[in-house]
Amino acid sequence: MKSMPVIDVRLYRLNKLLGQEFTLKELEEILFRFGMELDSVKETDNDYQLKIEITPDRPDMLSVWGLARALRKYLGIDKGMDRYNIRKGNFHIYVDESVSEIRPYIAATVVKNIKLTEEDLEDLIYAQEKLHETFCRGRKKASIGFYPLRKLNWPLYYKADYPERIKFKPLGFETEMNAIEILEKHPTGQQYAHLLRGAKLFPIFIDSSNNVLSLPPIINSEDHGKVSIDDSEILLEVTGTHKPTVKLVVNIITAILNDMGGDLYSVSIHYKDGSEISPYMNPRKWRVDKKYIEKILGMKFDDEKIKILLQKMGLESIFSEDNKLEVMVPAYRADIWHQIDIIDDIARAYGFDNFDPELTPVFTIGGMLDRTKVIDYVRELLIGLGYTEVFTYALTSKEDQFARMRLDISNKVVEIMGAKEEKINIVRNWLLPELLKTLAYNKERRYPIKIYEVSDIVELDNASDTGAVNRTRIAALSAHKEASFTEIRGVAEYLLRALGIDNYKIKRITHNSFIEGRVAGVFIDEIQIGVIGELHPETILNWGLSVPICAMELDLDALMHWSYSPVNIA
Repeated sequence: MKSMPVIDVRLYRLNKLLGQEFTLKELEEILFRFGMELDSVKETDNDYQLKIEITPDRPDMLSVWGLARALRKYLGIDKGMDRYNIRKGNFHIYVDESVSEIRPYIAATVVKNIKLTEEDLEDLIYAQEKLHETFCRGRKKASIGFYPLRKLNWPLYYKADYPERIKFKPLGFETEMNAIEILEKHPTGQQYAHLLRGAKLFPIFIDSSNNVLSLPPIINSEDHGKVSIDDSEILLEVTGTHKPTVKLVVNIITAILNDMGGDLYSVSIHYKDGSEISPYMNPRKWRVDKKYIEKILGMKFDDEKIKILLQKMGLESIFSEDNKLEVMVPAYRADIWHQIDIIDDIARAYGFDNFDPELTPVFTIGGMLDRTKVIDYVRELLIGLGYTEVFTYALTSKEDQFARMRLDISNKVVEIMGAKEEKINIVRNWLLPELLKTLAYNKERRYPIKIYEVSDIVELDNASDTGAVNRTRIAALSAHKEASFTEIRGVAEYLLRALGIDNYKIKRITHNSFIEGRVAGVFIDEIQIGVIGELHPETILNWGLSVPICAMELDLDALMHWSYSPVNIA
């Protein structure tokens, strides 16, 4: 089990940024109310070194600056949402198409008139590495670089080149190396070499004088990518493979640089298909129904109270004429994805300890959901027909779901990013391949074998908050030398009639997993809700099997839509 991210903070430093003196006990209580925890305390030289567990959905607090900013709002030291004055800068970065297959995205901010102390620089580097470890997924999704503006010749270029041709002094070294040598000999290169392993071209960040600034996401240049406390003008750059992460990370660091007192300037990013202005500090707007807030929290708040509570979380809000709450969310917040997240902030600001627990006014006895009754009923029917229930894994592979089933591999599935195991790279989008896998593991058993599964598959759905939805399916197969289309059709029709569905039609279709002419679709109101038939010999052989198999798969969610009420099921 993964623990929450932990940051190291000195009490003196945190109090200094808060502008108030808090004792350890007071700070511990504040953190607890906010939803964080003081993990450990170590006394050092008239100060305390603290380890604080940060709520994992708030990467903006993975620095002493971000933590102090959030606490200042929560404690009422600062009020209202932060506004960021991004001055228009004459700074341009051109992105070459060559990085599109490696690390395609970049964002940046220029900061001027910043006065860095040793503590500031240490905290900035700490925030950089903490974000790398956690939110940036070990620099894979995004990586952060800082550069002294005085050493850069604009415009800058982000492109890819052959690693043997990329030569510069990596940070901390006085010897020039090529990119291959950096991955083999530099400690940081060795640590993150896996991010570029296998790539023919490596990403490179250069200026107009062809000076190498960095080898993203590995290391900066010693000559042009090393920032010191003497630098009052700095370029912040973020590259990555996931654009939303890149944009969010550049916003988080930009907010820190603003807190440090720097003046912020925009950078124009030029892609082949268009340009955009970075950073992306405009707040996002959300609308929440006040009745929904009261329903979720179980109590009523007046409008002014809600505004004050949201202020404590660094949000700004107004009520519209239709009694909708319009909430402005700072660009560095990564945790607001739904109306419920706004309500969670209201609850945190109010304090969970301040809610009065109440017994429900009506006592009820738990009962079985209608949906569950239908599923159990279907299971009983199939068991009565001599089928044995199996439970397969939801995680599987494209090979099993498509290639072995004689289907073209589809990208319209939920893929598992960063999967280490080749045999587990997607979430299943139909059950039948997993039943065949079960049969393949048990092919030494005596035939006939009849198995079924009633379980969920996952489909992409842009209308869903998560981009995907679960749907319940019924899949069954019968394996023996006499297996036929007629047999499996009889099973499907028996289930349909038992569920009170009589307006179905069985129509011939084409499906590569099945034998042509021995496969049909199950239709209701001209909508296909299933497939039945005899599996193609090649499909059977792909699973290492040699016996004829008839099979079906039906969409149980669709069947429930047309079925009579499950309350009537005995």
